[in-house]
Amino acid sequence: MPEGKALYRKWRPQKFADLVGQEHVKQTVINAIVNGRVAHAYLFAGPRGTGKTSLARLLAKAVNCTDNQAGEPCNKCRNCLAFAQGNFVDLIEIDAASHTSVDDVRDLIEKVNLVPSLGKYKVYIIDEVHMLSKNAFNALLKTLEEPPAHVIFVLATTEVHKLLPTVVSRCQYFDFHYLSRLEVIEQLKRVTAEEQIAITDDALQLIAENAEGSLRDALSMLDQAAGSGEGEIDRSGLAKLLGVVDSSVIQRLTQAVVDNQAVVGIELINDVYFKGYDLNQLAKQWMSHLRELLMVKLGNSELLDRSADDKRLMTEQVSAVSVNQLINWLQRVVESTNTYKLSHLPQLALEMAVLKCVEPIATAPTRPTIATAPSVPVTPNVSAPAAVVGEQVNVSEIWPKLCARLESTSPAIGALLKSSSARMDNDKLVVDLPSDFLKTVMSKSTNHQGVITSLGELGVNNIAVEYRVVKQSAGAVADVAGVFDVV
Repeated sequence: MPEGKALYRKWRPQKFADLVGQEHVKQTVINAIVNGRVAHAYLFAGPRGTGKTSLARLLAKAVNCTDNQAGEPCNKCRNCLAFAQGNFVDLIEIDAASHTSVDDVRDLIEKVNLVPSLGKYKVYIIDEVHMLSKNAFNALLKTLEEPPAHVIFVLATTEVHKLLPTVVSRCQYFDFHYLSRLEVIEQLKRVTAEEQIAITDDALQLIAENAEGSLRDALSMLDQAAGSGEGEIDRSGLAKLLGVVDSSVIQRLTQAVVDNQAVVGIELINDVYFKGYDLNQLAKQWMSHLRELLMVKLGNSELLDRSADDKRLMTEQVSAVSVNQLINWLQRVVESTNTYKLSHLPQLALEMAVLKCVEPIATAPTRPTIATAPSVPVTPNVSAPAAVVGEQVNVSEIWPKLCARLESTSPAIGALLKSSSARMDNDKLVVDLPSDFLKTVMSKSTNHQGVITSLGELGVNNIAVEYRVVKQSAGAVADVAGVFDVV
C-alpha cells in the first residue's frame, strides 16, 4: 500500500471475512453468490462507517472473481488484482450527493446496456442515494426494476426514510447496525499490532467510546493519534488530542449533582473550559452518561454497550436518585446545548444546568408570607413509612421546602405557591390564593396531585390540602399568571 494512505482506506476489507460485524447481511450475500441467486439491486442502509460501501465492493469483486471460493474472492485472479489496484472498469461508483440531477441518471442509463469489459457483471454503487432528486429517482425506476442481466445495482444510504417507497420495493433491503465497542476495539487491536502503533488499552477504549459504532471514525481517530508524536499513546494524551473529556470527569460532574454540590460541579466545568476543551462536547458526553444512568435505573442496563464493572458503578451512582430526577437533569442538559451558542460566555449554559439540577436548599422567606400555626399532629397512616407516623406539621418549616421542591419539578406551580401563603386549619393545610383564577389552576388534578406527592416526599402524608381565595385582585392575577402557560 502507498505510504501516507489513511488507515480506513488501507484497512478496507479485501474479503468478506475481513468485514467487521454485519453478519446477517454478509452471510446472506455470500449464500446468494454461492447459489447463483444474486439480486439485480440491493439497498444497504445504516449509520456511517458501518461497512455499507465496503460490502458493496466485496459483492462486486466476488461476482467478478474467476476463482471465488465458497463465495469469497480469491484476491489472485486478474479481476481481483484489478480491484486491488483500483482500476477495475466494470465497477462504477457514483456519489449521488454531487450527481443529483436527472441528466446524471440519464447518462448512467445510456451506459447500462454496454456489456462488461473485464468481468461478468457491471456493478453500479450509488452512494448517499437519498440525495438524488425526485425526477432523477423517477428516471431511474424502470432501469432499477429491469436492468440488463449483466448489471447489478447497489444503493447505499444513511437516511433510508428519504427514499421513495417505489425505490425501496425494487431492491433487496438490508439494515446495517452500529458496531459494538468490543467489535471496534478488537479491530483496532489488529490494526495497531500490524501497523506497530504503541497505544494503551484505555486509549483504545476511549476511541471506541467516541467512535459511536463507526469503524471508519475509529480508524480516523487512531490515525490522528499515531501521527501526533512518538512514544506510547495513553488515554490522557489522546483525550487532549481529540478534544474530549475523560469519562471520570463526567462521573464526577454527575456525582456533584447527586450530592447537591453545585460549587463542585461549576468548578469542574470551568476547569474543563480553561484547559481548552469544547464545552458543547462536554454537554453531549454528559447527556449520554445521564441517559445511560436512566437506562440502568429503569432496569434496562442490557441495552448499554458497557462492561459489567461500568454497569456496577452506574448502579451505585443512581441508587439514591429517582427516575424523575434523572429525567429532569436530562432536560436541563438538553436545554444547555440549545442555548450554548447564544451566550458569549460558553460555560454559562452548563453552569445554569448544574444549578437547576441541584436540589435547592429551602430557606426562610425574607418577608412574612405564611401565617404560622401551632404544630398539628398528622393522622397516622398505617400504609406510610414508619418514620412518618406521628410527625408534626410545622407550616413555617414545611412550606418553603414544598415551594422549593415544586419549583425544581414544576417551575410554574412553584412560582405560584411562593407568591401565596399557607396555614393549618384543624387537620387541613389551607393555601390562601389571591384570586378565583389561581384557585381553579391549583385545583386541577395534575397540579393538586403534584402538591400531594411533594408533601409525601417531604415526609408529610395523609393530610388534606384545600385552596381558598382570600382576596380578589386583578393585579395579583397578572403578577402570577405570567409564569403559566395557561392563559
